[in-house]
Amino acid sequence: MAGTGRRPYGTVEVTGFAGASRRLAPPDSLGDLQKQAFLNLVASCPASQFKRGDVDLLCRWSELTVMCEQAAFELQQNGMVTAKAKVSPWFAIYRDATRELRMLSQRLHLGPRSRTLKAARTQTGPMSYYDEMRLRGDLDDVDTH
Repeated sequence: MAGTGRRPYGTVEVTGFAGASRRLAPPDSLGDLQKQAFLNLVASCPASQFKRGDVDLLCRWSELTVMCEQAAFELQQNGMVTAKAKVSPWFAIYRDATRELRMLSQRLHLGPRSRTLKAARTQTGPMSYYDEMRLRGDLDDVDTH
């Protein structure tokens, strides 16, 4: 059965002769780890993905990424339960940071849901009389190949 709709294709981003990058740069207000998280995200997406208005959201993304990594490190080093048999406070930080990252990923269109094309609507065609007869078992003597 032939596919319907346009076939997906790949494109290559081309930088102009001037060599000016269209990618967003991290603002100076971010720390070194946050800048690295910012750059990692911006470099891993197409240059056209983010606009100038996304800088604030990207800054929050990079800050939360660093918080989440620090909390994960602390949980790995000290465990999820403290010596007093209570849940580590780092667990709440980790949980809240990952929750906020999930929300920001939707707004920045980072997740797999945002990258996939919408499926074409297919409408089922009517069943032929012969197919219906085959399903009922009335055409057993006919070769179905």
